[in-house]
Amino acid sequence: MQTIRIPRWLALLGAATALAACSDGSDTPDLLAQDAKVIAPPALCDPLAPTYCGFPYPNDYWSVEDADSASGRRLALPPQIMPANTAGMRSQTAAFNEMDGFSPGIAAMTHLPGATVNGLATPDSIAASLAPDSPTVILNAATGERVPHWVDLDEYVVQAKLRVDAGERRPDFDIARDIDALRQEQALMLRPAIRLDDATRYIVAIRRVLDDNGNPLPPSPGFAALRDLQPSDDDVIRARRAHFEALFDTLGDNGVAREDLQIAWDFTTASRENNTGAMLHIRDDALARYPHGVPYSIELRNEGLIDGMACRLEVTFDMPLYMTQGETGGLLNLGADGMPVQNGSYPYAAALIVPMSAQTEAAPLVAFGHGQLGAKEQVLGMQPLAVTENLALFGLDWKGFASDDTVTVVAALAGGDLSTFRAVPERMHQGFLNFLMAMRTLSVEAEGGPSTPLNQALNADCGGAALDGGKRYYFGGSQGGILGASLMALSTDIERGLLAVPGQSYNLLLNRSVNFDPFAATIYAQYDWNALDMQMNLALVQGLWDRAEPTGYSKYIRDNTLPGTPGHEVLIQVSKADHQVTNLGAHIMARTIGGVVNLAPTIRDVWGLDVVEREHSGSAMIEIDFGNPDAPLTNIPHWADEGPDPHGRATELIGIGAVLSQFYATGVVENPCNGPCDEDDIF
Repeated sequence: MQTIRIPRWLALLGAATALAACSDGSDTPDLLAQDAKVIAPPALCDPLAPTYCGFPYPNDYWSVEDADSASGRRLALPPQIMPANTAGMRSQTAAFNEMDGFSPGIAAMTHLPGATVNGLATPDSIAASLAPDSPTVILNAATGERVPHWVDLDEYVVQAKLRVDAGERRPDFDIARDIDALRQEQALMLRPAIRLDDATRYIVAIRRVLDDNGNPLPPSPGFAALRDLQPSDDDVIRARRAHFEALFDTLGDNGVAREDLQIAWDFTTASRENNTGAMLHIRDDALARYPHGVPYSIELRNEGLIDGMACRLEVTFDMPLYMTQGETGGLLNLGADGMPVQNGSYPYAAALIVPMSAQTEAAPLVAFGHGQLGAKEQVLGMQPLAVTENLALFGLDWKGFASDDTVTVVAALAGGDLSTFRAVPERMHQGFLNFLMAMRTLSVEAEGGPSTPLNQALNADCGGAALDGGKRYYFGGSQGGILGASLMALSTDIERGLLAVPGQSYNLLLNRSVNFDPFAATIYAQYDWNALDMQMNLALVQGLWDRAEPTGYSKYIRDNTLPGTPGHEVLIQVSKADHQVTNLGAHIMARTIGGVVNLAPTIRDVWGLDVVEREHSGSAMIEIDFGNPDAPLTNIPHWADEGPDPHGRATELIGIGAVLSQFYATGVVENPCNGPCDEDDIF
């Protein structure tokens, strides 16, 4: 049953102000009193957005009070809002309804047929969303603080579908017809420019959105009935009347007049405990059981080495397993209390590369995170850096999102039941643990004297090289930069890390990435290219993903740390107009971490980031301009840029290795460029 929250003023049913609020002359107090007695029916489609059952989303209409949850609420998504694929299959709701709120990293979405983004905030005008007269508002319901954001009108499906159809040269292909049909299914998305707070209620308000002719779009009949206090025979509307009166009061108190609104709604974000609780439990349990590391074996594998490298060691750890199985496709092994419990152990290997310079000076240990659905062997690409900067890097597979997980990822996204995607972030928990335990084991063993198996191997196979177990850092690029943010928030051993070309959340990144293209055609076709279905799917998946990706963790990297976790500092490197990971995601990450400065001379201003000249002690961002044209403002990849993808070109920047070494050793970041980092500063 839906709880009805009655404002205090509603008790004063004879108040003249209430009578004046009625737009059609009906008896307002009687209407409110009668509707306050209506018992809400079981959750149905929300009549606020009658053209698409799942919208608006996220939406507390599909949550219930839960005194036992950290947020005070629990999701109650009904089956009918789950998009149906072409076979009529819908996702199961149980995995989503475990959550105590909605993802703090998704866009607030609705469907206003015929909407344009004329006059709305863009990624280049985020400050406009905070103006008193902004047509779109995201409001913290408790504090009245407005959330900076921009507005996307979903363009991805329009452009992607045209590209697919044009490539197939279909004889019935009609560009004008197809564009017109697809544009009727565009979601209007208010994208927060900084990750929302945990366990917090927000109100979304939209007003003065225009059609192609410059005319404001009308509200839906359901919303008009609430806004204008019109009688309604819809029990969903009637049962929510009191709740919306309180919502309108809050908006009015914060400068948003109800009569201007085209739609408004509220939602509550998930708690920190919801997103991080299982992983913290695994980490703490494993470190308590194995405070000095885990058993391991070592094998010499020197293939693929360049000049200046002493050796490559394959270190296989007997890792504590918290999954139902060690291979892909398993789930967390849950105990009676709902928390993960150890399920024996499983062998997971790391590739450790050691430079010859470590034969004369002990090399710091650097954990390396690979790229999208990759593997630990990608650490071999770091050999030039290892040689010049005397770093010993070890790479592990990001279990959950590594090459052997591809089949699980694709099956979950294209199989018709998105709830099975939970297998991806749940296995990522094991992946994080593997990194944490590998660093603990290697650092302890490196400091354990000449008799440890690690030091014996370094002496016998690596020319007497040594590792400095007291210096522990992280390097991750692309997916390694993304997931590295989560690892940095979780690590009790790693002090500083480089996050190269990262971003959050995946809900934002996918549509804007060329890497999504090979998957998109298959996934979108499963839903007959319905854009509203696909944005709903991406939002649903994000709620599951938050338990592993940086939306759930980056907020806790520096000062606002997780329980039992020290603070960390990060260096974020961004390649302007990146084809694979949109810069917008990196900027959201930097703002969310907090205290990250934009290191000058800068190539551009980034909203919300302070600029510091040349040198900074602490977390910083360095952006590099390789000469590519600006990325699109809309949610599509940088298809138009036919030049070299700048995504992986940071190593071309003169002096970047020295900058990284200094940051690792001292926490000080220095801009290596003569002016704004651009083509004049690369090899």
